[in-house]
Amino acid sequence: MVKKGLTIGLICVFIIAALAFNGCRSHSANHKAEFMVDYIAEILDLNDAQRVQLDEIKEEFLARAKEMHAKKAAMHAEFKAELLKEEIDQQHVKELMAQKREQMTEIMDLAVVRLAEFHRTLSTEQKEKLVAKLEWFHEKHSRHWE
Repeated sequence: MVKKGLTIGLICVFIIAALAFNGCRSHSANHKAEFMVDYIAEILDLNDAQRVQLDEIKEEFLARAKEMHAKKAAMHAEFKAELLKEEIDQQHVKELMAQKREQMTEIMDLAVVRLAEFHRTLSTEQKEKLVAKLEWFHEKHSRHWE
């Protein structure tokens, strides 16, 4: 009985510690995006023109994310309203899902276009560094999915 209580207590301590640790490192989307741009600029040793282009891409995506976040609240409200009804309007829920899918497709299409534009500015050495970093990430994170 004591062993069971100790185990439960230990699990609770770990959960609280994990939540506290996560709360301490919470950053805004702007901060995360700036970190990513700085990281890419450092890894690829970008020149000033490339850095400006990457900053412009970051700003464009942050603006799009803000738009999507505003639409997300309205979509959640509609979905919650459906859940409160006696019977769910399946067609309306499918339409909400299609709207979300369309938003994601637009973002992915834009990402591919901006990636291609940025890629054209990279030197062969920078492309090799990029591929090497992607391989490193893949190797580091691939075993988590096995």
